[in-house]
Amino acid sequence: MIFIYEVYNKDGATVRGEYEAGSREEVVQYLLRRDLTPISVEAIRGGKAGLDLSISLFEKIKSVDILFLVRNLSATVKAGLSIVEALDILIADTEKKMMKNILREVQALVKNGQPLSAGFANFANQFPPVFLGMLRAGEASGQLERTLTELGQYLSKEYALRAKVKSALTYPIILLVASIGVVSLLLIFVLPRLTKAFASSGVELPWVTKFFLGLSSMLTYSFTLDLIVVFFATWFFLYFRKTTIGRKFFFFLISHIPVANELIKKVALVRFTRTLGNLMASGLSAVGSLESAAQSIGNQKYEVAIKAIVDDVKNGMSISDALTKFPDLFPRLLVSLVIVGERTGSLSEILITFSDFYEEDVDNKLKGLTAVLEPILLLIMGLLVGSIAFSIILPIYQLVGHFT
Repeated sequence: MIFIYEVYNKDGATVRGEYEAGSREEVVQYLLRRDLTPISVEAIRGGKAGLDLSISLFEKIKSVDILFLVRNLSATVKAGLSIVEALDILIADTEKKMMKNILREVQALVKNGQPLSAGFANFANQFPPVFLGMLRAGEASGQLERTLTELGQYLSKEYALRAKVKSALTYPIILLVASIGVVSLLLIFVLPRLTKAFASSGVELPWVTKFFLGLSSMLTYSFTLDLIVVFFATWFFLYFRKTTIGRKFFFFLISHIPVANELIKKVALVRFTRTLGNLMASGLSAVGSLESAAQSIGNQKYEVAIKAIVDDVKNGMSISDALTKFPDLFPRLLVSLVIVGERTGSLSEILITFSDFYEEDVDNKLKGLTAVLEPILLLIMGLLVGSIAFSIILPIYQLVGHFT
């Protein structure tokens, strides 16, 4: 079968070409023997490899996949197996095609003398910065086994935090969808049946009835047009929220909800301190740890602040002094603990302890957010349904009065 490859040559230039081989591993080994660094290898013609590629296009490496990968890799390394043997077991046990292909290419690089972190670095878009950073630090310090254990614990806590946030928002989202569904049913199926009766009655309709009748007419004018509008609105929302302007816009909206704003801040602090603490504990430098933490935090406001802190630390400033420049983002308690950690040489342990403490507070904030959102959404749902019911009952009442 034919493979298209893209590589870096000795001069660092990007080169593309074709090579016929029985598998991707053969192509990778062929390239490495010629001192070429593979960027991507894709099958363009042939049976099973082409099928694997097409399947992989619809797959995505999720956080839970990375968690299981790290746990299994840690278990096999602890058992005394080499990295190549451990990857053999993981490849055989992995069902997801994309992950299997990634592990095969990583194994091919390891067999040719590349470190494990370098193999995964070729797929940096699929793995979080903290994953790659801790692997590099663990290999450099010669403590890969301990680092994998710590990385597994970090990913497990991060996954649990995400699950808590999603779980807390599930019921409010169900209420919101139910509200939209009920209102849509009333506007599409109930009001149109009454439109003719209202029109032939000769009774002057109140403004609220006219408003909902107009909205109903818009929705029932063309269902094809409705589907097109919903599709493009959904696409625009998903696209817009990934842009820089979109992230700023939604962050601005959420930050003005008192409970949500405090929750977002605490989640960001948990991720920042946990990531920074684990990276420094694995042996990565303070600057490298801060850079990876900025990429992993998932909050643009904190990301900008941490990048500024990185510049200050590079210029010789301590982390605690750099944090004091952003009192609205980093609480005094955290700054005080960082000062103690820098003086005693236990900064990584203190940061991890702080993240565990704040995670408990996040649980309480999530409960508070749910308690606030549920009655608000129920009230909104009741007002919408009640307004439509009022717009129907009021003209019927006027019509009955007109004939009596």
